[in-house]
Order: sequence, then structure tokens, then C-alpha cells
Amino acid sequence: MVGKLTQRYERDGLLLDSVLYPPPGQMVDIGERKIHVQKQGTGSPTVILEAGLAASSLSWRKIDTLIAKFATVYSYDRAGFGWSPYHAGPKVARELVEEMRLAMQAVGAPIPRIVVGHSFGGMMMRMYAAMYPEEVSGVILVDALPPEEWFPLTPQRTHMLRRGVELTSRGAWLARHGIVRFALRRLEGGNMFIPRLFSALSGASGSGVASRFSEQIRKFPPETRGAIRAHWCRSSSFRAMAEYIAEVPASCAQAIICPDLGDKPLIVLSAEHGRSGHQGRQAKLAKLSTRGDFRVISGSSHWMMLEEPQVIADAVEELATNHLTIV
Repeated sequence: MVGKLTQRYERDGLLLDSVLYPPPGQMVDIGERKIHVQKQGTGSPTVILEAGLAASSLSWRKIDTLIAKFATVYSYDRAGFGWSPYHAGPKVARELVEEMRLAMQAVGAPIPRIVVGHSFGGMMMRMYAAMYPEEVSGVILVDALPPEEWFPLTPQRTHMLRRGVELTSRGAWLARHGIVRFALRRLEGGNMFIPRLFSALSGASGSGVASRFSEQIRKFPPETRGAIRAHWCRSSSFRAMAEYIAEVPASCAQAIICPDLGDKPLIVLSAEHGRSGHQGRQAKLAKLSTRGDFRVISGSSHWMMLEEPQVIADAVEELATNHLTIV
């Protein structure tokens, strides 16, 4: 009886979410699945934004409007995140690059393109530029994932990966029964009992998964927070995240064997605050191109696009000027 009630609570919540938070862009068919793509701005150049591993197009809301003032900018959601439905296809980087290309072809995004990627999305865009150099006029890596961090795997990294898959798989079950939705709502109201119970059920420690979600959500523009909460109440988001995490080593292995970028214009933006050796690993990424430019952004953390959006927009405009010169 309780299970039926919780599942009905979740079904009603999903229905309400679909009414309150419709997709701001268009849903495009790329074969066996649909992808949500949002276009803003007009004219040349074309800019493509690629979010981090479990993030969505909403990660760029502080930036895409800035870029739209001088370029046409596209943001999109990988399958299972944001407004893109879950799809049981491969979750490795090369396949994801092809998925992105199909989505951009479906909306008629012109080439060549300036590509901007954050974290895992940065690794993807670096691969895209290497695989299809004729389609890319410049690359910006925003605290991108260095593939050597996850391939080859150390015993500690193997444990972290397994733990991540385990937690997100549990999260899918909790979301399916409405527990994630209830926990997040209670947390917003200041009640910590349910979020702590959620943490115990999920196997997390400390403030737990729900409170960490809430803390991250507060970094986003207020008008996006409701949609982000809605997306992370879905069990399919957790299921997709578990599958993406499990394939991180394979994705990194693919990135390692990708060619360098030749003389492609490249700007690497590194967070000032990170783990030991972080800036050295970021500086190494700048050497992927003979025209690589490495910059440490003062005061920034990994979520640079939420903390320093103008810095990223300025870097895009810098490459846009170069693009207009060579086209």
C-alpha cells in the first residue's frame, strides 16, 4: 500500500513538472532517440556548449545569453539529462560525440563551430575537435577532465567509481518511489530529518546526497532551480548517471589515443581551487595545440561557469573574432 502511494506521489510530481517546466528549446529526432537543443542569438560564428558529466544545458544559463549577443549559440542535453529522455545506448565519449553531431545536424547548426566544454564535456569537445577538425574553428576547455585521471584506474579510483555507480543506482530506486522529491522539498523548507533519512537509505554519509544537491542548486540562477530539481527527481536521471559514470574509464582511454589539435586555437581555463596538481594537469591540456593558451581564473572553483560567466563569454568572443578573421 505504501509503495503504491509513493509511486503515485512520484507520478503526480512528474506530471506537474512537465507542465511547470516545459523544454525551452526543441526536441529533435536523431534516430532511435530524441535530444533537446536550445538555440539563441543569430549570425556567425556558431558556438556549441557541452556540459559536464551529469549536468545539462541549464549549466550554461549564465553564459549562453552573453554569447548570444555576438554569436549563434547552441546548448543541448545528453540522453537522460535535462529535457532529453533516457536512452539505453552507449555512454562512451566517441558515441556521445556522434550523438552531439547528429543533434547539431538536425537543427542545422552551421560549421565551422567554436566549441566550449566543461569538465567531462571539455574532454568530449577536445575529442570532437580532434576527430573532425574541419568542423571546429576553436576550442575552449573549462576546467576540463584530463583523461589520465581515470585511465588507467588505480585501486582507489576503482573503489570511487564503484561507489559512485552504487550510490546513483540506489538514487534511481529512491527517486522512483518519490523519496528524492519528498526529501528535496523538505530540505527547502529547512527540515533536515527526511534528508538525513534519505542519506541513510542511499548509503551516503554526512549531510548526504539530498543536501549536496540543494547546495549545488543554489549556485544556479534562481529561474533555473525549479527545473533542475524536477530533473533530479526522475529515476531516469540517476540511472543515466550510473551508466555514464561506469563508462568514464573507457571514455578517458578513447581521449588519450585521440590526436592532438595541431594549430587549432585553444583556450584552457583552469579553476584556481582544486586538488593538488590540478593546475599542472590543466596546463598540460593547453599543449594539445601549438596555439594553446592556459589561464588560471582567480577565485574560481570547478563550477566556473556559475561563478565567472563573463570570463568564459569573453574567451568565446576572443575566439569569435579570430573565427571571423579566417572565414
